[in-house]
Amino acid sequence: MLMNKFQLLILAFTGMFFLTSCSNTNRMYYFHDLQPGVSKLTDSAKMASELRIKQGDRVFVHVTSSDPTLTAFLNPFPTENFASNGQQSGGYLVNRSGEIDFPMLGTIKVDGYTTEEVTKMIKTKLSVYYKDPYVYVNLSGKIYFINGRSGTTISLNNQRLTILEAISQSGTQEIYDRKNQMWLIREENGERTYARLDLTDKKIFDSPYYYLHNNDVLYLQPGKFTFLSSNNPVRTAITFGALVLSLFLALRKI
Repeated sequence: MLMNKFQLLILAFTGMFFLTSCSNTNRMYYFHDLQPGVSKLTDSAKMASELRIKQGDRVFVHVTSSDPTLTAFLNPFPTENFASNGQQSGGYLVNRSGEIDFPMLGTIKVDGYTTEEVTKMIKTKLSVYYKDPYVYVNLSGKIYFINGRSGTTISLNNQRLTILEAISQSGTQEIYDRKNQMWLIREENGERTYARLDLTDKKIFDSPYYYLHNNDVLYLQPGKFTFLSSNNPVRTAITFGALVLSLFLALRKI
């Protein structure tokens, strides 16, 4: 009789395990309704894919020429940190007028331009004083990813970054996170936008928020079915208890 009670207890634990892990599987998968094929980029996606400089950003500019000593004064910010890890603590701050104050050239309008456009602009202006100057412009930004359990900061250096790439780099998502309820918070042009995104729908690829902007905040809500999560203390306790119970039953059979 005692053996049967323990067997029923194990059966109860097993049933609870499966009941707590039940969920709509469609919510577990990204863009589950997507079919193989090819589609053209929408106009909104094309525009959003171009990372543009805006007020409050920091822009790093490096200039050199055939005689680097002549252009050294144009590089007030050290390049060592940028060369080692792709980040820089300095850079020209884009003021409220959307301008940076560049040596010798004075104020330059950069708000709304891409780094490539600013590179050509500065190179054209410097060509009056130097022969074939080399200009490198970098916008070093950040994306903030939160999923209810932890948060991480993702670098955004010149290259476009998609919302899926940001999630991949975060490394903090769980299988039961609510992929159909992701919040994106964006501040631009004196406005704060709150967008609710559904990552389980293929329409995410056509969303104007698919490509991220500097200082975007992503919040992926944790799901209520988190029993299988690796960091769930309840799961750990039940697993440990089941192991102890199994060992006890095995010893009683000896």
